[in-house]
Amino acid sequence: MALDQFATTSPGKQQSVTIPTRLRSRAADATLRNVPIMAGLCLPKGGLSDVAGGCVRGLSRHDRIPAQFEVLNRWHDGSVRWVLASFVAPEIQHDDLELSVYASSEMSIPSTAPVYNVATVRGLCGEICLVTRDLSADPPAEQILRLMPCLCDVTGTELPLKIETIREEVTGPIRQVFVISARVQSSPYVTLQLRLTHWVSSGLVHVETRIRNTRRAKHPGGLWDLGDAGSFRFGSLEIAIVSDDIPASANTLWKAERHEIAHSTSSEVFLRQYSSGGQHWNSSNHISASGQVEITMCGYEATDGQRKITGNRAEPTFLVEGDSAYLTVAVPEFWQQFPGSLAAAMGTLEVGLFVASAEYELQGGEQKTKSFWLASGAGAGNIDILDWAHDPPRLLQSPASIEAAQVFPWFCESRTESGIAAYLRDATTGAFSLNARRESIDEYGWRNFGDIPADHEQKHYAGSNTIVSHYNNQFDMIYGGISQLAATSDLKWFDLLDPLARHVMDIDIYHTQDDRASFNGGLFWHTDHYVDAHSSTHRTYSRHNQQPGQPYGGGPSCEHNYTTGLLHYHFLTGSPEARETVLSLADWVIMMDDGRHTVFGLLDNGPSGAASATVTEDFHGPGRGAGNSLNALLDAWLLTSSDRYLRKLEELIRRCVHPRQNPGDLHLLDAEVRWSYTVFLNSLGRYLLAKSNADQLDAMYAYSRDVMKTYGKWMAENERRTLDHPEELKYPTEAWAAQDFRKSNVLRIAAACEDDADRAAAMRLKADQINDAAWKDLDAFGDARLTARCLSILMTEGSREVFHRTCEPILIPPCAATYDFAAWSMFVPQKQRVRYLLRSPVSLISAGFRALHPVRIADAIRAFRRHFY
Repeated sequence: MALDQFATTSPGKQQSVTIPTRLRSRAADATLRNVPIMAGLCLPKGGLSDVAGGCVRGLSRHDRIPAQFEVLNRWHDGSVRWVLASFVAPEIQHDDLELSVYASSEMSIPSTAPVYNVATVRGLCGEICLVTRDLSADPPAEQILRLMPCLCDVTGTELPLKIETIREEVTGPIRQVFVISARVQSSPYVTLQLRLTHWVSSGLVHVETRIRNTRRAKHPGGLWDLGDAGSFRFGSLEIAIVSDDIPASANTLWKAERHEIAHSTSSEVFLRQYSSGGQHWNSSNHISASGQVEITMCGYEATDGQRKITGNRAEPTFLVEGDSAYLTVAVPEFWQQFPGSLAAAMGTLEVGLFVASAEYELQGGEQKTKSFWLASGAGAGNIDILDWAHDPPRLLQSPASIEAAQVFPWFCESRTESGIAAYLRDATTGAFSLNARRESIDEYGWRNFGDIPADHEQKHYAGSNTIVSHYNNQFDMIYGGISQLAATSDLKWFDLLDPLARHVMDIDIYHTQDDRASFNGGLFWHTDHYVDAHSSTHRTYSRHNQQPGQPYGGGPSCEHNYTTGLLHYHFLTGSPEARETVLSLADWVIMMDDGRHTVFGLLDNGPSGAASATVTEDFHGPGRGAGNSLNALLDAWLLTSSDRYLRKLEELIRRCVHPRQNPGDLHLLDAEVRWSYTVFLNSLGRYLLAKSNADQLDAMYAYSRDVMKTYGKWMAENERRTLDHPEELKYPTEAWAAQDFRKSNVLRIAAACEDDADRAAAMRLKADQINDAAWKDLDAFGDARLTARCLSILMTEGSREVFHRTCEPILIPPCAATYDFAAWSMFVPQKQRVRYLLRSPVSLISAGFRALHPVRIADAIRAFRRHFY
């Protein structure tokens, strides 16, 4: 039973549950103190109606640590599905601790909870003041931290900021969150957001700063190189931090690297990270709009008036202290997200998020988020107090309890003896470890860090260098990393998924609403196949790769839209940005398919088809375009329960598939063009599970279930391993073997829908045959099987294979009612409908009258401007 992994009680109306977790840290030889912990935890359907309070047990000498809970998501019966737990660990002495998180439907903070400080935030003249009042003092003592962001243009002239809003996003006894939104007065399309997380009892503040260019890129010819007219160029972004309790005569303690001895000085200290400090620190990955690498030094340099220190990779902590108070700052990912700086002078700390003396280009629709930690308090400070910030401990729910909660479809905890476990060990160690992959092209710096090099592109690359190619989360490597973290509790998966998710949200999403509807808010493709990214950064198409006389270029597309990893990243970390991004990508699906927002809308304002096309504009059967759109809309529905997303999702299902279709008529065995029909069916299977969990066994559920049965029967009779016919493939690479894992799993999902036992058995038999052949095919490619694309697919599909082979099937039950469905025909996209219209004078005259409507005219003018300007 699902609740067997959770200790539950229900005295009267109160419900409570105990969630088994582990607190894992890499600081094996150090005792960490005063460490904030925040993690998303999942519960089975019906396990807990609400969460009002609770505590954490298992930390030595601290029996009950008070915790704060925020419900992130609910099952459709209203019970809690995901909850965010926050607490401060007074002391962590071991690298692996078993903890129990106790959550209750009634407030039950332990009586030993400390008297907390109340914080408020105010803004004045560009200065942000965090004011905390210690309620344990009589009278209450007040401390003020002043944060002064300074954005300068390329000449060094400060660009005045206007603070527009300050809001308290989270209120609680453990953690408060404030969001400050500002705008550049002279360039209102540039916004600055600070999210301050105040850990109430500990004197800790996490400062997350995001700069965003909301202006669209011009991307002439669908090319997205640096130097675009829509970019915002600036010279620096720095934040000075001052405590009113620390005088200008304060002493400074500082260390450039985590494990070194601190230096003491009364002089100014300045530390700058110029580059990654790695072997390929001046890689062509870092070229500017001019095509040149403008990095001048390997590693970092620090001076304090008495000494000059150089090194490769700084992990700095600075502390300023007066007679009665201290202020400490640490900057996580300091060298990884170079360039950056840290300075201290006259009692003031200054974090150079984008250090002066360089020129930065924020592309149209691009943003960047950086963060740092502050610790302040009375008395003498400790320079080591924030050492944990460079590699924080992580609270991880037990794999068995995650499996029992059934929040991930087709999931089971890791089987160490399985083939996928051995594969994943090989694909994440040695030359294929995450660090080795990053080092190969120096995938570091503020724009690059987090992405995974697309090393599978090397084989067919014509150049002599290591190809600079960015993967941009294809096949949802974020979700793959989360599922592996959930299955194994191995921190290496957090090392992959966390920076990748943040990178995707910042760099790979097109953060504008001023471009054409098919691009706005979309996700950029990976770097174009088998060519170097040059100056296109993470935006696919560069002018350097255009062949004379050949069409080239493009932009975001429904065929590259991955939301499920970001959805679960929100559940795992509580990230508001991830939640917003999932909804933005689902809204992108709806907007791109809304024919009113295209240049053809004047004559025909019906659906454009942009959300369902795969490979060609006229194919609207099952494919990854429609499959990704289904998945994004499903994720938004799971997140919000909004019927707006469900209606559009079910419209696309009806558009692309039908229970009485003959799949053979769609030429699905043409793998080069139609391989991705299994992506659609995979999404359809996920939709069926979600509808079943929501007890919505309605007509669309029956329709979709019958579709799965139809396709499963056809696949069992006709499908084969893709590499049976390598002559039909342009590039018969290892990726085809990996894709067959999904094909096998779709057959197993179809079998779970099938009422006829013999047909279901035939589907499972064909699935096993294709799967077994896929393993042999994959192994035949040697080390090529370990590259990014295969890894991304197998992180999810390989693990699902283990579930399907070793666990009881999740049956997708039939409806009680029976339905009859109208016939299906291939959807005709808007552009083609307009072509037909222009050939018919009668229809054209009728459309001409409709086009005179003022709203249609306004929409058409807006679409025309966005398309051509």
